[in-house]
Amino acid sequence: MSRSIITRPRLFAAATALAVTGALGGTAFAADSPADNVGESSPRTSSAPAVSALPVDAPRFAVIDQNGQVVRGSLGVTAGLTSAQNVEVLFDRDIRGCAYTATIGGKATDVPSPAFITVAQRGGKVNGVFVAIRNSDSTKTTRPFHLTVTC
Repeated sequence: MSRSIITRPRLFAAATALAVTGALGGTAFAADSPADNVGESSPRTSSAPAVSALPVDAPRFAVIDQNGQVVRGSLGVTAGLTSAQNVEVLFDRDIRGCAYTATIGGKATDVPSPAFITVAQRGGKVNGVFVAIRNSDSTKTTRPFHLTVTC
């Protein structure tokens, strides 16, 4: 019996292929306008419990609930819903040269309903990630999610 070994590069390639091809049937969604990412009012934020300092190149992460609040995360992470019901996640350092990966995911053993999630650098904030979540009919929604920042 042959055994397949899944390595990080293979997982990354698979995730990239899914993201690029629109994995769930190729449905195209209207992107949030650039104003959604830059012009929104600052959200009410929550933060993760303090932990020891992270090295500069250490991966940062956040688990965010459906209300845009931090459930757990790396040092100094804060988050909140914006006025347009998107999520802003801020980390402890400049993350402009990093990769952002997000997925809909529960905060513990809960399994949220599926949705589409997109990420971008937060306009005007070098330490921020902008997260927008849509239902299959392209309407905005909120769901719990997991976010990783790798530099």
